[in-house]
Amino acid sequence: MTRQRDVNRSSVPLSLAFEQASMLATLFRITVKSLGPTACRSQNPERFAPMRVVVPAPSEKLVTCYAEWSGAGDRYRGVLPPHMFSKWALPVATRVIEQTRYKLADIVNYGVTMEVNGELPRGVPLRLAVRIKSLKESKASARLELEAVSGTGRQPDTVVATLHILFILSDKRRDRVRSVRLQPQWSTAGRWSAASDDGFRYALLTGDFNPIHWIGLAGRLSPFGRTVLQGIGQLARSYECLVDAGPIKEIDVRFLKPVPLPSAELFVQHTAQDSEGWRALRLAGEGNDVHMSGRYR
Repeated sequence: MTRQRDVNRSSVPLSLAFEQASMLATLFRITVKSLGPTACRSQNPERFAPMRVVVPAPSEKLVTCYAEWSGAGDRYRGVLPPHMFSKWALPVATRVIEQTRYKLADIVNYGVTMEVNGELPRGVPLRLAVRIKSLKESKASARLELEAVSGTGRQPDTVVATLHILFILSDKRRDRVRSVRLQPQWSTAGRWSAASDDGFRYALLTGDFNPIHWIGLAGRLSPFGRTVLQGIGQLARSYECLVDAGPIKEIDVRFLKPVPLPSAELFVQHTAQDSEGWRALRLAGEGNDVHMSGRYR
């Protein structure tokens, strides 16, 4: 029997916005910079400098609210949810990306790869290392892999997350040749849905205040035509459905179609394990829509 999470009743107080001061300051700086005459570089540097910082521990209140919002309940007693890395990593990641020549206003996060090598303790400062792993540019787009490694002095690589980032450089579209694949046998691990204010609630928890996630007008003017849930937000809720069956060491997903706000019921589905322990996964909605796909083990 699959578990349906009643995540829409979780309380996320407005006071948590004060804990997102770093990301709010970053967003303000980006906005001001985008209005200036030198909004971006003319070319990329030969080398991108990595950043290593120590970040303060999220408050107990914030972690508890985040765990409730994601559907984890009291699963993470004394430790942090691994997918919460975006809360402390995004401000630093933004500074690293600012070394590129691309406009941050055009950024698209199209996937996440995450390795969980241990547990991040609550209540202690975290060591964070962020670097650009790879950058591939064509006339149409630039694809960037950004690695954020979170840990402690004892285990600096506790959670290794790679963000797969896209910058559209041209409006030209190329037809893609899709290969024909056999349809796997899916089973449902859990279900969840998103409320109309989930984009704002997730922003209060992580600092991701991109207006397309919580301001109606911005959503309607975006390519999506409405507000949509943050990608890592849909990963967090789906992860909690999958981890019910046991710990996850690695997960690699791509965001195929945004989750609209509000959403109908969504199904977290997976396949049987292959010879190397991997399971395919997807987040499926109405009309055979697939919002996220990937694999985990």
